[in-house]
Amino acid sequence: KKLRQVVIDAEPTLKPVEVEKRCAKILAEREMRNTIAAIEAAGARVNYTPLDVRDIELFGAFIQGLYERYGRIDGVIHGAGIIEDKLIRDKSAESFQRVFDTKVRGALVLYKLIRADVKFVVFFSSVASAFGNRGQVDYAAANDVLDKLALALRAQMRGRVLSVNWGPWADTGMVSAQLEREYARKGIGLIPLRNGIDALLHELACGSRDDAQVVLMCGTPASFGAERLGAPGATE
Repeated sequence: KKLRQVVIDAEPTLKPVEVEKRCAKILAEREMRNTIAAIEAAGARVNYTPLDVRDIELFGAFIQGLYERYGRIDGVIHGAGIIEDKLIRDKSAESFQRVFDTKVRGALVLYKLIRADVKFVVFFSSVASAFGNRGQVDYAAANDVLDKLALALRAQMRGRVLSVNWGPWADTGMVSAQLEREYARKGIGLIPLRNGIDALLHELACGSRDDAQVVLMCGTPASFGAERLGAPGATE
């Protein structure tokens, strides 16, 4: 609330949706700085390069530059994504493209350029891909592409390739207060940050290489409509 008021005081002409976007950007940048500081405090070195992963040439040049500089890439986590939830009758083609391209274009660059010696590739997909979600036809479609790319990459890579259909996270990610209330109404819990990290690390260390797509969520399959849709493989 205090941050919103600071933004409003600084730019009184902003519309409410613009205020929310500005606040989200500030919080994301703050979280990024805190994450980098924590990694460096643990003794690691961080190079942070902001770029638009939808720009295939720019992102491709970045990947090639890493190979030229270091000779290899040990691991990849693709976590890019945005949501602009609306019913399909209310959604513009431009909005659909933004949501879809943010996940898919960068993933296709990785698919084409990552070499076979990478130790792991992880796509952050969503339960929206497995079970669908009201107002997220674009987001679900994009995540479904990630799932299919993981299956295709598995045959090319010596390391682990994984697409994780994540349920909603607590204290981070894309879940707004409104979405959180909707999930609670459906009996869907939020994944605590530490639990989600531990689950991913466990899957990478102990999961089967044959499982290129997994669902990690807090809730029963019925909560996500899996029984109604006949979707297999959901886990609690």
